[in-house]
Amino acid sequence: MLDATPETAGPPRITIPYVPREHFKPLHASKKRWIFEVAHRRAGKTVALCNHTIRKALENTRTFPPPRYAYIGPTFAQAKDLVWGYYKHYTNPLPNVKVVEGDLQIILPTGAMINLYGGAAAYERMRGLYFDGVVADEYPLLNPSMMGSVVRPCLADYQGWAVISGTSNGDDHFHDLKKRAELEPDKWDLFSLPINETRGALLPEEVEEMRKDMTADEFAREMMCSFDAPIEGSYYGEILNEITLAGHVTGVPYDPAASCFTWWDLGIDDEMFIWICQLVGRKIHVIDIIQGTGKGLEWYSTKLKERPYHYAVHVPPPDIKARELGTGKSRYEILMSLWPGTTIFICPEHRVEDGITATRATLRMCYFDKVKTEPGLSALKNYHKTKTGQPLHNWASHGSDAFRVGSVAMNHIMSLLRAGGSNVIPLNGPLRRNLSRMRSSPAVRRLS
Repeated sequence: MLDATPETAGPPRITIPYVPREHFKPLHASKKRWIFEVAHRRAGKTVALCNHTIRKALENTRTFPPPRYAYIGPTFAQAKDLVWGYYKHYTNPLPNVKVVEGDLQIILPTGAMINLYGGAAAYERMRGLYFDGVVADEYPLLNPSMMGSVVRPCLADYQGWAVISGTSNGDDHFHDLKKRAELEPDKWDLFSLPINETRGALLPEEVEEMRKDMTADEFAREMMCSFDAPIEGSYYGEILNEITLAGHVTGVPYDPAASCFTWWDLGIDDEMFIWICQLVGRKIHVIDIIQGTGKGLEWYSTKLKERPYHYAVHVPPPDIKARELGTGKSRYEILMSLWPGTTIFICPEHRVEDGITATRATLRMCYFDKVKTEPGLSALKNYHKTKTGQPLHNWASHGSDAFRVGSVAMNHIMSLLRAGGSNVIPLNGPLRRNLSRMRSSPAVRRLS
């Protein structure tokens, strides 16, 4: 807490109603540009990070361009309903503070700005802006690609800092970042705050009750900051570990002798995801991905055509048939116009549970390019069920849904791929027939 008593000389001091807990004082005192912090669920990290940002913003003496800071949370609701209230509360004693509710922005008396961002579509708005400091909170719930593709470039102009914070969710991308930070101790400060090292955060009897009510893995992850416990409810984590140990995550070059096929998850405001694969013998080579947010089909088609690949089949999900209110056209019609002569096979309608079963079988057939498909592998690894048993819809669901679409459609398009693609099987344009009619085609019988 700042001294509230005006001094006899100089301007009066303003008291901000924040008293840091002992376990956060080392973080506030850190001089490193990059900070990694894993804390147990009730450590008080969000309040600490809000005040860390406010203090850094007030200490910045640059007048132009005005200093700019950001708090990034996993969802807009979390940022607005919880964190926004903290920022307004702790800056309220400052004179001439401007609060812009619609933009979730606070402008401090010094001119420094603090903005809140929540969810994938929100932090995309940071592109092209400069920032002096960024807090990425609940990092296990954030898309890992946002750090390298969005946040890091924003910090370059003024050598801005970043705090990456969260509660352990097991062996995921948050853990990967921790391991990277451990290898660069000259650049990173690391703080681990398990419940047994945060005196006063919770009453001992409350901790004991939580230990009884939570599973051993839950308590290890959420209260003891353990990354060894598996991601709870992961659909594909065990299989991915299995195929990784078997050497299926490695360098997988493009084979010009085999046509490519793509598996899609469609989104506009949400993230869109495309897997690029090849069938080589009895194995599926997963060689590349394309992902983005807020882009149209034309943008993704251009990105696909920029790759040096020959495409035989594109597999979008069933909802591609829905017509847009503005144009009256379906995205299926748009996609066909962008890919004349290439088969567009719409994945059959299916239950998500059946698609997950198909995905588990397909994964064991796959070899993944370790570098190019890393974001997709991270999505598959982090795709998990909620406590109600339903798949959690977050950043990981887009890549996982695209893989599920492809896994369900794989048996349907197998004969096309082994025959060499739609440019070999003359079916009078994109494939729109049902499977039984396709199998009865004389062309397919001759080639089978």
